[in-house]
Amino acid sequence: MAALPTFGKTLLAVLVAATVAGCSVTPNRLTDGDVMTSVNENTAMLEKDLAPITGPIDLNEAFARTIKYNRDARLKAFEAVVSQGQLAVDRFDMLPELAAQAGYNRRNNYAASASVTFVGDEPSSLGSNPTYSVSSDKTTVSASIGATWDVLDFGLSYYRAKQQADRFLISKERERKVVHSIMEQSRRAYYRAVSAERLLTKINPLIAKARGALIDSAKIEQLRSQSPMEALTYQRALLETLRTLQDIRKDLVPAKSELAILMGLNPATEFELADVNNPSFTTPTLSLKMADMERTALVLRPELREAQYQERITQEEVHSAFLSLFPSLSLSAGLNYNDSDYLRYNDWTSTGVGINWNLMNVFRYGSIDKLNNLKVAASKQKALAMSMSVISQVHIANLQLSEANDTYALADQYYDVAQRIKGQVDSSRAAQQTGELAVIREDLNALLAELRRDVAYADLQNNFGKVLVSMGLDPLPEGFGGMNLDQLSNAFDTMFARWEQGDIAYVSEDEMQAALAAHTTEK
Repeated sequence: MAALPTFGKTLLAVLVAATVAGCSVTPNRLTDGDVMTSVNENTAMLEKDLAPITGPIDLNEAFARTIKYNRDARLKAFEAVVSQGQLAVDRFDMLPELAAQAGYNRRNNYAASASVTFVGDEPSSLGSNPTYSVSSDKTTVSASIGATWDVLDFGLSYYRAKQQADRFLISKERERKVVHSIMEQSRRAYYRAVSAERLLTKINPLIAKARGALIDSAKIEQLRSQSPMEALTYQRALLETLRTLQDIRKDLVPAKSELAILMGLNPATEFELADVNNPSFTTPTLSLKMADMERTALVLRPELREAQYQERITQEEVHSAFLSLFPSLSLSAGLNYNDSDYLRYNDWTSTGVGINWNLMNVFRYGSIDKLNNLKVAASKQKALAMSMSVISQVHIANLQLSEANDTYALADQYYDVAQRIKGQVDSSRAAQQTGELAVIREDLNALLAELRRDVAYADLQNNFGKVLVSMGLDPLPEGFGGMNLDQLSNAFDTMFARWEQGDIAYVSEDEMQAALAAHTTEK
């Protein structure tokens, strides 16, 4: 066997080295330094771009901070951006493939060859002194640029691009849904935090008073100034009061941290809430007819729009499936160059047409047609099921709002009576006609009445928000992502002020009929 030339040996050595290097890759664990560096970067990014807190935060600013800085909302916004980028990429699939190629080839000798005639079924003998011919240089440089366009691929890419366009619109509807959802969460968290801030300042002194009375009772029991049964009963009542107070405090303590997390703040961040010292128990007004609420929900709810886009995607998939049954027609054109001295023409153009058809597709037509019909029917049933679910949610939200109104009215009346009773007991205590336990009990009852009033009002606001969400109403204008914090807060303030006064835009019957007529005319 002839020895390999130097170039061949070098190439072989490079290939062997690359193979060995590829097989020698091992798992590389993160070091503590890597992890700590990542933690520092993530922490810095979480704190970056957060608007400073310049004063007490009201409900509208809480909404604005939640929309602006909540990580779930940002994630959905990024998903929409990625989907839009994918749409831009998919559009290029409809264009012809344009390929440029260049190459350099070298041999250590000429590609000389001989030829013989073919006699019968066998080639003739080469002979002892054959004549060789050469048709290429030892070194050649070649280049080409060409375009290939497959008509079938163009059609499939067109439908895929339309599907991706609908997926982008779906991502925008999901972003709307996230906005609705986190607004519900922030509304609930805000009113819980306000109640916690206001009530915790009253709970802690009451706990201290109950513990002091418990210590005094224990001393009286030891001195036997009171019958053991009477002292123990008194202590049991104090302990039950303490247990109730501690349960309330345990439930209220994390409320402010939960609100901070929703607003994208560190849970340890210190901030004030505007409604703590000056609570505004404004009762929202809703005077819409149920038919208008249902109609508005069926038009505006993001889930239903997503279902409609998904139905269009299914239709495009049906078209793609039918299109794939047709033959593939390929068109090509190119410019070529080769510097060989043995060629008469060193540059030339080439064109071509090709067709390819899988004849078995003829037999697949019936099965594909049935499958496509099932897909369309399934997507339609899904849209109908979603419509029924939305209508149910509107009805339930409206009923819950009505019940929440009654509950709040009763809780407010109960709170008023509890405060008056507390005033009477305080007066009796000042006249030394009432014991410490009675005072503590009425303080607790007044505190519980205030808590129930606050919870009932928060529940009223939450159910009002649920009605708005069930109708698919958006509190912000299109393109709100470009607003700063103050603009978002003002937009919320303006919209919610209108909504709480009953000024709620809805889809009327006339609008629906006009839209249907316009759609029919377009078709």
